[in-house]
Amino acid sequence: MSQKASFSVISLGCARTLVDTEKMVDQLTHAGFQLTAEGSGEKVTLLNTCSFIQAAIDETEDNIRMLIGRKLDGQIKYLVVAGCYVSRFKEKDLVAKFPEVDLWLSTKNEHEIQEKLSHLVFEKKYQPIEKKGYIKLTPSHFAYLKISEGCNNWCTFCTIPKIRGEHTSKPIPEIVKESSLQLSFGAKELIVIAEDTTAWGEDLYDKPSLPLLLKELCTLPVDWIRNMYIYPSRVDDELIDVIKNEPKICNYMDMPVQHVSDFLLDRMRRRHDKAFLTGVMDKLFERIPDFTWRTTFILGFPGETEDHVDELIDFIEKYPVTQLGCFPYSEERETRSARMDGKVAPDIIQDRIKRVMKRQYELVQARHIGMLGKKLTVLYEGNGLARSYREAPDVDGRIIVKGAEGLSSGSFVDVTLTGTKGYDLLAELA
Repeated sequence: MSQKASFSVISLGCARTLVDTEKMVDQLTHAGFQLTAEGSGEKVTLLNTCSFIQAAIDETEDNIRMLIGRKLDGQIKYLVVAGCYVSRFKEKDLVAKFPEVDLWLSTKNEHEIQEKLSHLVFEKKYQPIEKKGYIKLTPSHFAYLKISEGCNNWCTFCTIPKIRGEHTSKPIPEIVKESSLQLSFGAKELIVIAEDTTAWGEDLYDKPSLPLLLKELCTLPVDWIRNMYIYPSRVDDELIDVIKNEPKICNYMDMPVQHVSDFLLDRMRRRHDKAFLTGVMDKLFERIPDFTWRTTFILGFPGETEDHVDELIDFIEKYPVTQLGCFPYSEERETRSARMDGKVAPDIIQDRIKRVMKRQYELVQARHIGMLGKKLTVLYEGNGLARSYREAPDVDGRIIVKGAEGLSSGSFVDVTLTGTKGYDLLAELA
């Protein structure tokens, strides 16, 4: 196809959406489109969306209105909206609300973007053109590795199963192929992600099999493997042993626990109780050297009391959280929790978040002071910023390195920790 059209991309939401965006970009470049910077006179804009909670819906709709304004001003000709927002609502309702959008693609039919956009823009049937190089939307030295799609947990506050559908694992050969592609671009770190990473393999082997996949990934020429979106009830001895014994796997875990109260865990349908969770945490801290973890809490879930907030604070005092996110409960009409009694007022929720985060900040500062003088191997990101095994990109704190001029982005260096700056650490080359 000789005719070409430029397109720009806006990707909202999490890393899982970003992976989907990268695949659509790859598909479009194979259909004769050329990626360009937003606002550079592009013909098409692709907006990949999030709709997990109301705040994400609001952000998505704000972006749609902004892009419609650009279209009406003649800055772009075609507007494509894809992803979770399209999956969450009926297309006929979206068309009625935003008739200026030219193409809607849910998470289930994003793979049709080549054919549909080719017909819309070029007015002819899609025909693949000569293979072009894969375009990464993240820095070359790390890559998000999405190992499955969908979720079967049906937590009472969550819309993901409705949006993304049933859990479906990618087979090992496909994951290894994607990993090898990213490594060929220079990736030093593979970040394993999914809606529920620990559910991987359940549909392939009749049981969750993440340890099997991790062992296979460890045979690849990669430096770091980082696990994110770990579901607490599926953390077992086999997974802990793999993390402990495989040197390529970071002694890091992103495990959103959401709460620790038995009453609220049951209401949330989290599939475990506090005793199980504390048992898991005891094993992780006892068996994995220098174990570090990040987690998220939902504050203000229906029925939550001040005593439940005290439980959360007691928990983070016992099990140090390196990176913590606290989010206000968002009532989503399609979820079971929306019909529960015991609603908490928004101002009370914000007060509770401030209380938990204030204590977390105090705990982090005390731990950081105890780390001064320690040496760490870090992955240099550029602009004087780096990450150790303790920090994931985009969501965690950073290490600010003094004297990093001349270092290449994506290189490993040793640093000595010298100070703190908020949640970040200061360091100098060792």
